[in-house]
This record gives sequence, structure tokens and C-alpha cells, in this order.
Amino acid sequence: MKLIGTITLLGLVMGSAAAFAADHEARYKDLNELKELHVKFHQAVSHAGASDEATKNQHIEDVLALWTDDGVLIVGGVAYTGKGTPGAADCAPGAQTLCDFYANHAASFVLGNDYVSLTPIFTEAIRVLNHNDAEIYFQCIYLDVNNNDLKVSNVTFGLPGAPGTGRARKVHGRWFFSFAESEPVPPPTLDVYQ
Repeated sequence: MKLIGTITLLGLVMGSAAAFAADHEARYKDLNELKELHVKFHQAVSHAGASDEATKNQHIEDVLALWTDDGVLIVGGVAYTGKGTPGAADCAPGAQTLCDFYANHAASFVLGNDYVSLTPIFTEAIRVLNHNDAEIYFQCIYLDVNNNDLKVSNVTFGLPGAPGTGRARKVHGRWFFSFAESEPVPPPTLDVYQ
């Protein structure tokens, strides 16, 4: 009887350890996928206005592909809701969709602007809330490739120190941005002795 109890207890402990290891592995997988989502965002917004309308539209499609269909972005008190489609009425100025924001308001998408979006790694914060929801925050510091100027546009994805203002959601096993409030931040200082 004692042996059966010991075996049962050992089985429970081993099962709990296996469940903990699986959960721990899933959390790291989620964190990695959220970091990849962040990287894809910077790829989509970098060089978006550098060449022609077709390239700009491809970058708009790339950035929209990173959002849930019902995604919301709040910039300057204006809410942009839902994806929209490049070239369609829901992407026109005033449509207040994500497509409208990127096509008509975001500085990196203005034709002639060749901006590269960077994030100082220490500004990134990701917290997996469960296997389908996460909080995400990062800064976008834009470098104007034409003149090496870092002071053109610096904004946040989420608000610093305000949990829940940058969100991602897993849909059909894949992470997407679902909500963000954004605000300008001071440009970085390149002279560390100032």
C-alpha cells in the first residue's frame, strides 16, 4: 500500500513538472513570436515612402497584416479602427481605419521620406498575460536615411508606464497587434556627455 502511494505521488510530481515545463516552453515561444511581430513592424514601416506608390502600398499591406481585423490605434486622440484596404474608400483620408492612418498620416509612409524605424532594446517590454493575450510596448525612433537625422519622428507603441495601452492577441495560433495608444517621445540624445 505504501509503495502504491509513493508511486502515485511520484507520478503526480512528475506530471506537474512536465506540465510546468510545457507551460514554460509555451511562454518562451509566445515571447519569441511577439518579438518577431515587433521586428516585422519595423520592417513594414521602414523605407515605406522611399520610392513609389506601389512600394508604399506594399508596405501598407505589410503593416496591416500585423493587426487583428478589429485592431485599434489611438494617435493624438484620434481612434483608427479596423484594417481598411489600400486603394479602397476605407483607406481614404478621414476613414479613420488603420489603412487611413498609415496611408495618409504616418510620416514614414509619405512619399519621398526614406525613414528607418529603430527601437532601443531597453525600451521594449512584452508581458504575456495568457496564451492568447499580451501587453507590448516599444519606441519607434525614425532615422531619416537622406540626411542621417534621428530627430524626424519618435513615437511609442503603447504609453510608457501605462499597462494595457499596447496589446497583442493570438488569432488562429498567430500573434497580431490588437490595440495601441501612441504618443510622441523626445528624440534620443547622441551625445552622452550633454
